[in-house]
Amino acid sequence: MNRFKNLFLISCGCLLIGMASYAGFRLAFRGLIFPKVTIAGIKVGGMNRVTALKIINNYFSNNPNSTILRTGEVETDKFNEIKVERDFVWAVEQAMSVGRNGNFLTQVSEQAKTVFSSREVSVPISYDVEELTGYIEDIATETNKKIIWPKLVRKEGKVSVVPGVDGLEIQTKLLENMIANAWSKPGLQIVDVPTKVIVASENFQLINQAVDALNKWGDKRLSIRYGNFVTVLTEEEMIGLFGLTDDVVDRDNFRNLLARIQQRVETEPRDAVFSFEEGSVVEFKPEVVGVTIDIPEFNKQIGNSLLAVEDKALEIPVILSEPKIKAGDINNLGIKELIGKGKSSFSHSIPGRVFNVNLASTRIDSTLIAPGEEFSFNKAVGDISRASGYQSAYIISGGKTILGDGGGVCQVSTTVFRAALDAGLPITERKAHAYRVGYYEQDSKPGIDATVYNPTVDFKFINDTENHILVQTKVDTRRMTMEIDIYGTNDGRIVTLTEPRISSQTPPPATVYVDDPTLATGQMKQIDWSAWGAKVSFDYKVTKGGETIFEKTFYSNYQPWQAVYLRGTN
Repeated sequence: MNRFKNLFLISCGCLLIGMASYAGFRLAFRGLIFPKVTIAGIKVGGMNRVTALKIINNYFSNNPNSTILRTGEVETDKFNEIKVERDFVWAVEQAMSVGRNGNFLTQVSEQAKTVFSSREVSVPISYDVEELTGYIEDIATETNKKIIWPKLVRKEGKVSVVPGVDGLEIQTKLLENMIANAWSKPGLQIVDVPTKVIVASENFQLINQAVDALNKWGDKRLSIRYGNFVTVLTEEEMIGLFGLTDDVVDRDNFRNLLARIQQRVETEPRDAVFSFEEGSVVEFKPEVVGVTIDIPEFNKQIGNSLLAVEDKALEIPVILSEPKIKAGDINNLGIKELIGKGKSSFSHSIPGRVFNVNLASTRIDSTLIAPGEEFSFNKAVGDISRASGYQSAYIISGGKTILGDGGGVCQVSTTVFRAALDAGLPITERKAHAYRVGYYEQDSKPGIDATVYNPTVDFKFINDTENHILVQTKVDTRRMTMEIDIYGTNDGRIVTLTEPRISSQTPPPATVYVDDPTLATGQMKQIDWSAWGAKVSFDYKVTKGGETIFEKTFYSNYQPWQAVYLRGTN
C-alpha cells in the first residue's frame, strides 16, 4: 500500500515539476519568439518582434540577395533585374505565431518541437510573374533540345528505320518555384536549372511490324471514306501513321489526319427552323443530323487496316446526334400565334453599331425555346468579338464609354427584354445599363433596357408555357428600328406593366476636356456623352384566369454621366 502511495506522490511531484517548468517556459518566452525558430535561415529565437524585424532587415541589407541560374557550366543573373519585394513584417508575425496557434494541446506540441528541432519560416515575396516567365522561356529556348523521334524511310523500294535522338527540356514550373524560393533568402543563391531528358525510345516490335506492313503495301494506298467524302492517303502519310514508340498509330500524325478530315466529315446537329407566315408556321430550313468521328474506334481501325494491308476503303466510324426539333414535329410544337412583341429605335447610331445590331439579331433569329427551357441571350448570340464578325462601336466598360467590339448588341438584348415582358414570361436575369442611354429612350420611357456582357452579365427568361415558343427578329436599317416577335400558344395570361417611376434625378457632372497631342490644335472629339442620373422602377404582373402567376419589380439605378471631349494640342 505504501508502495503505491509513494508512486502516486512521485507522479504528482513530477507532474507539478513539469507544469511548473512549462509555465516557466511560457513565461520566459512571453512576447518572444520560441527557440530554434529561423526566418530564411536567420536565428530569431528568443527575440521580440522589433528585434527580429531589425535583425532580418539588417541581414538582408548587409547580405543582399543575388541569385544565379546555372545550366551546366553556363551561369546567368540577368533575371535579377526583376523587382522583388519581401514582406519581413509578415515573416516575423509568422515566426511569432509558431507554438501559439491552435488549441492547447497543439500549442504544447509545437512549442516542444521548437526546443528540440528548428522551425523554418520563409519570407514571402512578390514579383512580376509574367516577367519571370518571359526570362525562363528565353532560357528554355536556348537550352531545350527538340526530340527527334525515330522514323521510317523508303530507299530503293525498301523501308528502313532512322533512329531517334533524345530531347532535353527545362522543367519551367519547378524552376520558377526554385527561383522564388531562392529570392526569399539573403546572400548568394545558386539555382541549378532542372532539366529532364525526353527519351526517343524505340519499340522494335512496332518497328518490325511497320516495316513488314509497308513493304507489303508497296505501291498500294489506303483510302478512307464517309458518305460522299473520299480521300486516299499518300505514301508519306501512311509511313507517318505507323507508331514506332508507344502506340500502333503515331499520335501526332493521326491528329494531323483527323484535323484534315474532320472539317469535311463532321457537322453540328441543327434543329429544323421554322418561319411564321400569314397565321401559320412553315418550314424553311430542315433539320441536320449531327456527325462526329468516333476517334478511338477510328484510331483502332486505322491501325488494323495498315497492319493487315487491307486494300479496301476504310469506312470512317461516326457517332450520329439527332437534333431536338425535326421538320416532322411542326404540328406538335404549339407555335400558333403572336404572344409577345418588343420594339426599339436606334437612330443616330454610327455605322459600326448599326452593323452589330443587325448581326446580333440574325444570331438569335428563329430561336426555338422548349417548354420549361431557359433562354440565355449570351448563349443564343454566341461569341461577340471581331473574330466572330462584329465591328467596333461604343460600349460601356470600366466606367467609361469606349470603342469596343460588338457595341450595339445591347440594343438587341433590350428589345428581347421588352418582347419577353409583353409575352408575360418570367425574367430570371436582367441588369440595367450603368447610365441612361439615349437609344433606349427614343421610343420608350427610362428603365426598360437590359445590358449584356459575356460571360458575366446575361439576359435570361424561362418559357413557362406548355408549348415551344419561336423568337423572330426584324431590323430596318433605313428607319433605324428593330422588332422582336415571340410566337407560341396564347394560354390566356394577361400582362400588367406600370408606368416607370423616376426618382432621385441628379444632373450630369461638368464636362471634362482632356488634352490630346494626337489631335491638331483646335480640334475637338467627343468620346463620352452626358446623361442625368436617376433611380427608375416599374412593376410587372402576370395573371391567368384571375390568379397571379408571378409579379416582380424591376429596378434601375443610373449614374449621372459626364461628357468628355479630347482637345487637340498638336
